[in-house]
Amino acid sequence: MKERLNFIVYAMSRFILSVGKYVYLFAVSYYIMYETGSALYFSINMAISIVVTVILLPFSGVLSDFGNKRKIIITGELMNTLVILGLFFYTMIHDINLMAIYLVTFLTSMIEPFVSNAFQTAITELFHKARIQKVMGYTSAILSSTVILGPILGGALFGLLSFPHIIMLFLIAYIISASLDFLLDFKLYYTEENYTENIQEDDGVNRFKRDISQGFIFIAKNKVFKSLLLIAALINFMAGVITIFPEKMMIHELSFQPETVGIVNAIGGIGVLAGGVAVARIKRLDNPFLLMKRGLLVFSGLVVVYLLPLYLDGSIVSHILIIGGIGVSVAMVLQFINIPINLFIQLVTPQHIKGRVFSTMSLCSMSIMPVGAIFYGFLYDFELYWIINTVSAILMIAVVLVFFNRRLIAKSKRMYAAAKVKTDEMDDGSADEGLHPGAAPQSI
Repeated sequence: MKERLNFIVYAMSRFILSVGKYVYLFAVSYYIMYETGSALYFSINMAISIVVTVILLPFSGVLSDFGNKRKIIITGELMNTLVILGLFFYTMIHDINLMAIYLVTFLTSMIEPFVSNAFQTAITELFHKARIQKVMGYTSAILSSTVILGPILGGALFGLLSFPHIIMLFLIAYIISASLDFLLDFKLYYTEENYTENIQEDDGVNRFKRDISQGFIFIAKNKVFKSLLLIAALINFMAGVITIFPEKMMIHELSFQPETVGIVNAIGGIGVLAGGVAVARIKRLDNPFLLMKRGLLVFSGLVVVYLLPLYLDGSIVSHILIIGGIGVSVAMVLQFINIPINLFIQLVTPQHIKGRVFSTMSLCSMSIMPVGAIFYGFLYDFELYWIINTVSAILMIAVVLVFFNRRLIAKSKRMYAAAKVKTDEMDDGSADEGLHPGAAPQSI
């Protein structure tokens, strides 16, 4: 029952906050693109968020492994609430402007890495390892409704409400989310022995240097993790293809109204829902890397298909259906890439170093995102859509085929199988010794 309560509270907290974020981000994105007409200004906002996050990721990983995850999460969300409250008062007095948006993006990006990393490392302590696949799949499916609901609300509210009112809704979402997180039991599957390797006698400076480097060392010694890191970096570099290009196409090229953009983005959320449920219902994945490889190849093809609305004559309804259909496909395929990646890392990585591994993976893969965002934002302003998307797709296919070879897939399968066996053995041992009498696995 405690685990079910954890799942309900966790899902509700993420759902409410995600809806608020989508409404806010939609309003900000449309404002920047509509007022400036430039994909570059849009990409700058994205780049600010990524650069700040990348700088702080190593520190967030260390803090997650050594600190109190509950305090990190709740403190971070309360600090974010204060930042949004400050923006609300500013817009009431001075109205919204680019510099205010960039400043808030900077401040929230200083906090978000600590909250998200703490949540990532706490997953196997909030929920039983045997059910992580279901938890991640169903949570993703639940959050997909925010991908549908958020843009629709954003498009509708952007035309009905003032910017301060939209910010106020975002503020309320943060308050509710932080309140719900007080109810989460972070000790449900917590085991002190998992962190004994973190106890060292070195002085503060030497200990910090060693601690912050452990994530890099763990990944550097493992060929599977190094390949995973490379593909994650490539996906993040190409993020502009599915974040900047659709907005540029709909707002600048096809002259969609805010409500229409919101509807199209919401249609894409159906793919997140379908993908999340599909992954959750797979009977315990045996080979996450093979599923990732197939998903990446399909994604590469969809990058080219995204060009169709620009070169096909038709009514606004036909454009909505085409872009929405492609968006559904992209969102669904990304679920078959992202969930297996996180599932593999969650089960294979030792608990005592998991925060640093997650932060290192994010650091190395996201560090290239600002370059990619500015690069794609700059190129899309030249309207070279066909060349940009086609070359990007060819590059991704080449990298996937070279690095996701049979040997790597077979090795990752063995690692994943060994991690599952170890989990099952630990569960059996705990049951025999009576270590966790109240934590017997139950279906969520």
